[in-house]
Amino acid sequence: FLFQTQFFLHSQANNSVTSMNVMPKLIVGVTLLSAMALSVTALSVHRAFLISKQRVGVATSRLYSSTKRTYKKRRDGAEFGKSSTDLSWENYEFGENPKIDNRFGASRNEMSSGVMICAKEEAKQDIKAAEELNSSQDAFMSLSPDVVNSARGVLEPWINEDRLQKVARVLKQRTKRSKFLFENPSNPSNVWACLRTIDSFGVQNVDCIIDSGMYAGKQAIHQKKGMRTAMGSAQWLSLKNHLSTAEAIKEIKNQGYKIYATDLNSNSKDVRDLDWETSPICVVMGNEERGISQEMRDAADETFILPMCGFAESFNLSVATSITLAHMSAQSFGENGPLRKGDLDEHEYNCLYLKGLLNSLPQKRTGKLLLKQNNIIIPDRALRFI
Repeated sequence: FLFQTQFFLHSQANNSVTSMNVMPKLIVGVTLLSAMALSVTALSVHRAFLISKQRVGVATSRLYSSTKRTYKKRRDGAEFGKSSTDLSWENYEFGENPKIDNRFGASRNEMSSGVMICAKEEAKQDIKAAEELNSSQDAFMSLSPDVVNSARGVLEPWINEDRLQKVARVLKQRTKRSKFLFENPSNPSNVWACLRTIDSFGVQNVDCIIDSGMYAGKQAIHQKKGMRTAMGSAQWLSLKNHLSTAEAIKEIKNQGYKIYATDLNSNSKDVRDLDWETSPICVVMGNEERGISQEMRDAADETFILPMCGFAESFNLSVATSITLAHMSAQSFGENGPLRKGDLDEHEYNCLYLKGLLNSLPQKRTGKLLLKQNNIIIPDRALRFI
């Protein structure tokens, strides 16, 4: 365009004398405009080049940065897991961050003020829940024989015969010679599974230690709430809560039980070598992560292990409970062994039978209303968990 303009001006200059005086100025002006236009064009091209180069550079930088990080990870991983001549299982490393559950052990956890307040409130709730559960169990088992028999007579016509027979059949196979104790379990789902298994093997009594000081952090506190619910909702077992290991040990010993605790230590016996005949046994199952406490270990009459052939060191809590019960069942024959069916005394049997009737009605309120209509007085706290 600029060259065409110059050519046009030159042609016009040849045709006009006047333009001869003007043309030099016009040519100079057009030349300056041409130079300016070329400069602007060059700057635009240079800028576009720089932008494209910058983009390519960023992409290249990102590519190499990513590649370097990936290579570093691979290199570190190779150094961490490199082969060695020592292939012993004890020296094998699973990963850089082995699983450590910091929810337990308040001394090793720094809780925020909000969580601390929550923990204090939970401690109060633990005490309240334990008192309510234990008070309810004691009140129900303390009912007079006359009240129990009268209540049975009122409720039995409202329940079908098959159900009545099942309640009686189950209770005739119950045993109180052996009981289970769970020390500060962390997972309510595991406890539920254990309670179902214990019920299936005919063990009537189950204790649980829920020590507030052993549960630190929101997640652990939330799980502990589930533990309280699990213990309060098991309809067919006689459950008791303890607020500390010391309290549980004292009561169990006073009841005449020996303590057999699961524990991985060099002095532990194989479960198949335990003596189940000498006295009533309380089997203690420890926490899923930490096992039993040192206090429980010191108080135990025996510690035992479940034999394993694999690389894992321990079974899941519910699996360990099931295997232990299977070994106990294998050692039980008639009136021998830890699971002696039908050893409940008469009053205990009748109280549990009444509890079974109340839990067998289609609606929980029905039993209470029927008893009230027939002037049979049972304390409210005894019916709290019915």
